Amino acid sequence: MRAYGVELSSPLMLGTALYDSPAILAEAVRHGQPGAVTVSLRRESAGLQAGQAFWELVRGFNVPVLPNTAGCHTVREAVTTAQMAREVFETDWIKLEVIGQGDLLQPDVFALVEAARILNDEGFKVFPYMTEDLVVAERLLRAGCEVLMPWGAPIGSGRGLNNLFGLRALRAHFPETPMVIDAGIGRPLMPLPRSNLASTLF
Repeated sequence: MRAYGVELSSPLMLGTALYDSPAILAEAVRHGQPGAVTVSLRRESAGLQAGQAFWELVRGFNVPVLPNTAGCHTVREAVTTAQMAREVFETDWIKLEVIGQGDLLQPDVFALVEAARILNDEGFKVFPYMTEDLVVAERLLRAGCEVLMPWGAPIGSGRGLNNLFGLRALRAHFPETPMVIDAGIGRPLMPLPRSNLASTLF
């Protein structure tokens, strides 16, 4: 998969949250050989010393880091978290999450588009966590996003792909846009039929 001019070594992106230990996380990265790892700045910043150790661990994986704005519920929160993540991880890549519904962690697509526009204007390379909505996708692309990141199912649900029709419609309408299937998939979608389709495993 190629995203924002970078060729990833694997279509798999691996989350770094909720492992029982740093050793297990490191082992998962070693065996999975992901093209990138995602990191929640807000989650890992709870304790400064622990956060520094975690960031050093992640840097040691020698794979691209995709920080995210997990836990953000407003445009302001998401933009501020993205700006902090850019300083910490020295990358313009950001997985943009703006949560609108607490039970299913469903994206607030209205705030998402607004935050994406702001961050793209600031030079970020935005991976927007979205629903499988064609109108939202079009608005995000107009806002400057070059990647779409629709959910497979609610975060952490492990339900697989809830709406294959919607995902296939996205692929058909935006055939040249890299697309990452994110959240709830339960297991990585590999092998994949197209080089510009990836999956994220949490």
